[in-house]
Amino acid sequence: MNYDTLIFDLDDTLIDNYQSISYAFFVMISNLGIKYDHHLFLKWLEFDNTYWSMWECGKMELPKNFHSISEQNYYLRSRRFQLFFNNLDISDSMAFSLNDIYTNNLGVNIVLIDGAYSLLEKLYSKYDIVIATNGPEDVAFNKIERANIKQFISTMISSEKIGFSKPSSKFFDVLFEKIKQKDKKKLLFIGDSLTTDIFGGMNNGIDTCWFNPKKLSHSEEYSPTYEIHKLIQLEYKL
Repeated sequence: MNYDTLIFDLDDTLIDNYQSISYAFFVMISNLGIKYDHHLFLKWLEFDNTYWSMWECGKMELPKNFHSISEQNYYLRSRRFQLFFNNLDISDSMAFSLNDIYTNNLGVNIVLIDGAYSLLEKLYSKYDIVIATNGPEDVAFNKIERANIKQFISTMISSEKIGFSKPSSKFFDVLFEKIKQKDKKKLLFIGDSLTTDIFGGMNNGIDTCWFNPKKLSHSEEYSPTYEIHKLIQLEYKL
């Protein structure tokens, strides 16, 4: 296919999000006086994934006193600590503090997915490289800078900035507005998540490439255009 714009998810597609989250979680619970426990961390991962999935599916209601998208996002990110540590009776102010600690440390321990740097280095002179992430904007920028891949990227779209998350069509509407190429046939979306990246691309008329390093199976409702198990394989799909 004759693509000229490659849209990459960030976490677990280019950046090893497990490494980022595990460090941030360690620092955050240390501030609570809790000793790091791997089983607790795994519970956090499961909880956090479920929490944001519920939000993306419209199954969470928010207080109606928000004046901006940033206030809404800050509430959402802070509220999860109260829910997860429900036995600690965490106040609103403490939840805000924990969120700040956690978020500020997400961009500290940055590890690129194997092959990510060399792939971007090869592709950026031939393709417009775009990042589309459901993560916080400041954290995403910090990750990109620390990973030393900023020079390869022309545009970044963050759900926190625009107020809509993948796979919402509103997220993709903003994405189409921001990127240079308006012909969807020349776009390819690359991501690890079937529910956000692949499903979002499918529903919005974009070819998709599922990055599936664990070689998982998927149901018939998902039909990625391509599937790769290593990032370097993307070169042979273009």
